[in-house]
Amino acid sequence: MKKILSSITLTAMLAGVPAVSLAESQFRVKEGPETCNNAHAVIVASRSGRHDYIWGEIGKVVKRKPYRFKVSGQYEPGVWGSVSFEQYDLEYVEGGTAYVAHCGHGGTCNQLIQDFFAEHDDWYSPEVFCGAVPDGLDNGQSVSP
Repeated sequence: MKKILSSITLTAMLAGVPAVSLAESQFRVKEGPETCNNAHAVIVASRSGRHDYIWGEIGKVVKRKPYRFKVSGQYEPGVWGSVSFEQYDLEYVEGGTAYVAHCGHGGTCNQLIQDFFAEHDDWYSPEVFCGAVPDGLDNGQSVSP
């Protein structure tokens, strides 16, 4: 059974990227199980439509730490550091987009969202899920940040 994507709230979606003056405690990282062999990190969800900019920011984080992240078209389940990226439409938010990393190890996704959040703590609450891609994410398209 797929887990419902709980972190995508209307408040966060309307905020856009970067988020408008929200309390600092509004956003936080939600890590998943370290040992998950099929992890998915919703790094950002937005209605801004600024896809190139958002993927560019994600790409900067990944490229700064090539020893941590091995990017490929398809992640390898059970392999630490293995990651691929997809952009999804948000089923329940018109014009909404989710920017997602798929990882072969939960620790990899956890590290990625920690690194991204350290630079963009006012954008969104990134969250890692284990198992199937969360409900509410549709039309995934492979992306290379």
